[in-house]
Amino acid sequence: MQFIVSPAEVAARTKAPDPGPVTAPVEKRQIENTVVIRGEVSYADSVAVSIDAAGGGGRAVITGRVPEVGAILDTGNIALEIAGRPVVVLPGELPAYRSLAFGMRGPDVTQLKQALAAMGFGVGNIDSDTYDADTAVAVGALYEQIGYTASTGGDEAQQALREAERGVRDAQLGLAGAQSALDEAIATAQPNTNAEQAALNEANDTLSDSQEKLGEAQVAVLPTLPSNEVLFLTGLPRRVDEVSVARGDELQGSPMSVSGATLTITGTVSKQDAQLLTEGAKAFFAAPNGDELTATIKKIRAPKSGGKTEGSGGSGGGNTGDSGGGDSGGNSQESSRYTVAMTPSKLTSDNIEALRDTNVRIKIPVASTEGDVLAVPIAALSAGSGGEDRIELMVDPKNGPDAVTENIVVKVGLAADGFVEISSDDARVKKGAKVVVGR
Repeated sequence: MQFIVSPAEVAARTKAPDPGPVTAPVEKRQIENTVVIRGEVSYADSVAVSIDAAGGGGRAVITGRVPEVGAILDTGNIALEIAGRPVVVLPGELPAYRSLAFGMRGPDVTQLKQALAAMGFGVGNIDSDTYDADTAVAVGALYEQIGYTASTGGDEAQQALREAERGVRDAQLGLAGAQSALDEAIATAQPNTNAEQAALNEANDTLSDSQEKLGEAQVAVLPTLPSNEVLFLTGLPRRVDEVSVARGDELQGSPMSVSGATLTITGTVSKQDAQLLTEGAKAFFAAPNGDELTATIKKIRAPKSGGKTEGSGGSGGGNTGDSGGGDSGGNSQESSRYTVAMTPSKLTSDNIEALRDTNVRIKIPVASTEGDVLAVPIAALSAGSGGEDRIELMVDPKNGPDAVTENIVVKVGLAADGFVEISSDDARVKKGAKVVVGR
């Protein structure tokens, strides 16, 4: 019997409501205008590491210091050990394309000097593009700091330095002997000291040549930076994502791939929404367990030049629906969308593992009322003859068609999510009051 419904009850359920105004209550709520997008969560700027294996001359065998996946590489760290020599991580955009030594010039030298200066080493004129003695000393100090001996030209250069030092000593002794012979000839009043003077001049020339050779030998043993012993990376610190070598392998190709050390969220927005956003603004998204997390807008990048005109798929300002994001699959509209990069804050290790390589819904507030305000549905607003904003306030509902209403002029504020902020000097406009939204 519980499934049997009488015709009278069916008629009652389907009967049209009594005619009269359709009302909604005045509410107290915070109104927030937001841009909502979807973003891809990942480690930023994943790149394959490239090391100049031929820079060392011999076989590039991995002898140690192989990092684990998840390890962090920062300035001054050792990425690998190849043939017993370190591969030092330094900040820079240019890859190591040649070994650097005293007297060399170029943008790679400037990059090296700037990296060393940032680590606190003295490099002399940081704006100079010349690898000078100060630079060499700083490179030697770097190697000492990481526990290795800097490359200094090899055994032949060291042997040449010893021979040059011996040559200077011999020349100094020869000069002293020639000077003594000349002094003795003068003291004994010899009528002709030309031979002694010529010997002294020759000894001076010999010493000068020996000192010049010594200077060249000293330069040859100044610390150098082999191209296979340095790894320049941008955006340090970096996280090791993948390692493709093990101890004992011979280096061939890229030994590892690295990415940014912290998670980043990347999405795209229309031009209209991009104009509402600012770098440094807060964004909100949900963790896999439902907790609300925050992020900060780090960069808003304009589309590359030559993109097509934006289509109708973009979202407008104050949009509460997803503005899009992630891989567009080559969509032509994507070329005209702005890229928003955000950095999450205060993530636990569990959050990091759960969020990586996921797509999340992000809400970015762009305007908000200061706390709760009086608000009505936007449908409750109408315009007076003078263009003023007003609401139709329910004064007495009576029997529906005979309801008494009154138009009240109001000031409007922020609008979002179908509601608009209102204020009025009329004391009847308060929380719970009824306003007409339709008939």
